[in-house]
Amino acid sequence: MDYRVVMNADEQYSVWAVDDDLPAGWVAEGHSGSRDECLDHIERVWTDQSPARTRIRAWLAGAVSLACDGRLAPGDVATAGCSFVAMGVSSLAIIRLVDAIEMEYDVAVDFTQQTLENLDGLTDFIAAERLRRRGGC
Repeated sequence: MDYRVVMNADEQYSVWAVDDDLPAGWVAEGHSGSRDECLDHIERVWTDQSPARTRIRAWLAGAVSLACDGRLAPGDVATAGCSFVAMGVSSLAIIRLVDAIEMEYDVAVDFTQQTLENLDGLTDFIAAERLRRRGGC
């Protein structure tokens, strides 16, 4: 039986039978072969097993802090649990943040979408966009 390497938005890897439909939220990573070949590939490429959203969220908290000229500490951004507006993030800082996101992740962000108004929504959006690009959708 042939298998393929699959991954989710948190950049977690698994193997899946080639003939089976992928479950929601998973895309083919590009490598296929025997189960052992796929597992060997995963062992080589999955070097950072922390969830991608954790890494993205930490990066974003720092980027918001930089965009606000350090008025907000990354830790404060990460624990705020409210919208960027409620944190006092200005329109200029949002523009800076959009530029930083596009440079770091090559993802276009439209802050008119309500789902992107806070750190968690923005993190999920970036992770989903990266997964969508990898899956070729």
